[in-house]
Amino acid sequence: MFYPNRQVLGSQLAEKCEEYKDTDSIIFCLKRSSLLSCIQMAAQLHAYVYVLQYAEVADPFDITRALGAVTAKGDFVVNPDISQSEYEYIEQDFLSVIEERKRVAFSEINSEPDPNPNFNLDAFNGRDILLFADVLMTSFQIQVALNVLKPYTPNSIVGACGNITSPVSDKFNIDADGVTYMDMLSSTIFDDDHFFDQPDTYSDEQKIEMANNISLFWA
Repeated sequence: MFYPNRQVLGSQLAEKCEEYKDTDSIIFCLKRSSLLSCIQMAAQLHAYVYVLQYAEVADPFDITRALGAVTAKGDFVVNPDISQSEYEYIEQDFLSVIEERKRVAFSEINSEPDPNPNFNLDAFNGRDILLFADVLMTSFQIQVALNVLKPYTPNSIVGACGNITSPVSDKFNIDADGVTYMDMLSSTIFDDDHFFDQPDTYSDEQKIEMANNISLFWA
């Protein structure tokens, strides 16, 4: 599907997720490019927002592919599109390179502003968590988010997306409690912005500020 802008997508998806309105749910934003949609959805559902923070580690064999990601806690999460045996093969030949890239990635995270400065991670306990992106064509961010949530006991973890590919939907159905989406993409070579007529009108800093203050919209 195509949308006038990201706010429209967020509004339409919120209507499909009405069951989470006024339940103190948390929308876990998987991609910063999805923040405007996320904020719109959170405002309508009276939900909170958490922004996924991570840094990718490039595959030494293929720099166009992420081998994995380092989280804000320093955990390394292997790209789910890479099998364990393939990862072990790459690690055997490039262990020192991978370890250095992990160190650099963690340093990058520590040098950037925290997108969730006022968020207590214990808030994940006992709440419905909506793993959200307006366009999602890989399971990579889902895997990173599940690692972040591992120490906690949410009431449920569900996927909520605008446009989604079939493998990503399968990932949600296997590792979460289901998924709600607007449209299934067979495959695409386009980037996320291709599906929106109008570009974002806010800076990244403004979107982060709105996400952190989202409860002010409906308190």
